[in-house]
Amino acid sequence: MSLTTTRLLGEARLRLVAAAHSAKVAIPALARRAIIPTLALVLLLLSMGGTWTFGPSRASASPITQPGTGSGASELDALLRPHPPKKEVTGKLNLNTATEDQLMLLPTIGPSKAERIVTWRKKNGGFKRTADLRRVKGFGYKTFKRLEPYLDIKGDTTLTTKR
Repeated sequence: MSLTTTRLLGEARLRLVAAAHSAKVAIPALARRAIIPTLALVLLLLSMGGTWTFGPSRASASPITQPGTGSGASELDALLRPHPPKKEVTGKLNLNTATEDQLMLLPTIGPSKAERIVTWRKKNGGFKRTADLRRVKGFGYKTFKRLEPYLDIKGDTTLTTKR
């Protein structure tokens, strides 16, 4: 072997040693960065008891009962019912003369919406047509269309609840 070949082999050996040394230093740093998240996941899994549930389990839920009542069926039905029962009404309601209590007989109308209707009526001098109800905050197209069969701007209020 010539001197240049030996020198080249020596340089290559030095490069390999330097690469191995940097790899030894880089691997533990990478391992340290990966150990913390892995350890956190293991601890999380152990704290959960080895189960992954994201809400109350339906299978383990006990019926809801109150002291003094026999069965929790009615309470459970009330909790599972998506909406309160609809107000069933008949007759017409005069928007210009109705009181807040009369307005609350309408479906989807509570105290705050009834108050807004009365306030708008006082501020603007009454409703010229039933469609003016859409100018009141909280009354869009769908709500107006749902209430339109019960609304009027003339005559007496004859709105009553069905029994």
